[in-house]
Amino acid sequence: MKRCAPILVAIGLGGTVHAQDAGGQQGRLIEIHSLLLDLPPLQSPAALSAGTLDASVEAVTIPPIDGTVGDKQELTASDHTRVFPRPRFMLGLPAPLGARAFVGLSYIPPLRIRQVSTNYGAVEGGVGIAPGVFRLGPRLYAVYATSSAPVTEPQTRDLLKTWVYGADFSAGVRLGQGAFHLEPYAALGIVSLRGDFRVTVDGTTLKSAYTGPALHAGLRLALGRPFEVVAETVAYPGRLIHTDLRVGYLFGG
Repeated sequence: MKRCAPILVAIGLGGTVHAQDAGGQQGRLIEIHSLLLDLPPLQSPAALSAGTLDASVEAVTIPPIDGTVGDKQELTASDHTRVFPRPRFMLGLPAPLGARAFVGLSYIPPLRIRQVSTNYGAVEGGVGIAPGVFRLGPRLYAVYATSSAPVTEPQTRDLLKTWVYGADFSAGVRLGQGAFHLEPYAALGIVSLRGDFRVTVDGTTLKSAYTGPALHAGLRLALGRPFEVVAETVAYPGRLIHTDLRVGYLFGG
């Protein structure tokens, strides 16, 4: 019996470590899928003058995601699609002389596409200044979303609830004059999220929280009013790197 005790302890510890690993892997998946719903700038700072409405559609890319959890392979967003659209609206607001301000709204209705549906809402607001060719400005935003998809089993409809809050500071430069010009920019921010993942089969709810840096590098191309195209790469170190593309139409201003 004494000889068996170390073996039993080892088995018990092995099971505990396996459970912890599986829990950590599931938490990682929750964080990655929540970060895919984050709202990056996708706009150079101080770009919108007062009264300008920027109506656009984003193409949010989904990189390959490893769905390994313990000894099981879960379905991930990249198994369903490699890109999803996100409508977005930004409005330039009156601001003190030399400054620019804006508010923004994004919404995805809960339409089911390839067994996945997301009900998504996000708001943002920021200010900026444009001294000469330079562009500078901070931004705050918040996101809430519910996503339903087969994850643990192909026939299930598991549910992820996501809350995201963030802030960032962007700096850019305007290259060229007139209607056609380029505005490369970069931003450094912080993002904080909470994700609650409900497993349909047994009703279990798994929770994960993450706070960390967000790095952005983008390029805005003004194609002659009213069109603009903005491409951006966003990185959450240790979690996710992906690219987004936004095509906008400018009204007024």
